Amino acid sequence: MPPPPDGSAFLAWLRTARPETLPGIWRFGHRPRPEEEPERIPGRQLFSGALIAFLVGWLIWSLLWNGYLGGWWLLPLYAMIPDSWAEPHSFASVVVVYAYYILVAGIIMVGVGRLGRWGEIWRRYGPPAWRRGPARDERPPAPEEDPAAW
Repeated sequence: MPPPPDGSAFLAWLRTARPETLPGIWRFGHRPRPEEEPERIPGRQLFSGALIAFLVGWLIWSLLWNGYLGGWWLLPLYAMIPDSWAEPHSFASVVVVYAYYILVAGIIMVGVGRLGRWGEIWRRYGPPAWRRGPARDERPPAPEEDPAAW
């Protein structure tokens, strides 16, 4: 495909950043590597780890809910509520008990979410990754620094 007649391909080539370096070293469009490249976990390994962590969290919640691990996890709840709320059908006790259940389930979810790297899955495959466009700096250079001005 021939270059556009207005010379924009030539001007884009001319204005591309070139870092200072010794002669003979390729520098057109060079972007230096980061100091330390982060390890990128393969997608299949990432998803399988997240699934296993979710199943572990579900198992822990099931064991707590069904009483297989004892009633020790309810001791903070019983220590915080007054005796007047211990009545089984009072509205306040129902609200507080279910809020406590949600708190415990949330703590379990945060723990297994960090263990299973759910945040990395969200950043890599979720809506934040969809919005991310190419990182380009399209600002024209200042007139005194424009290589095309000579």
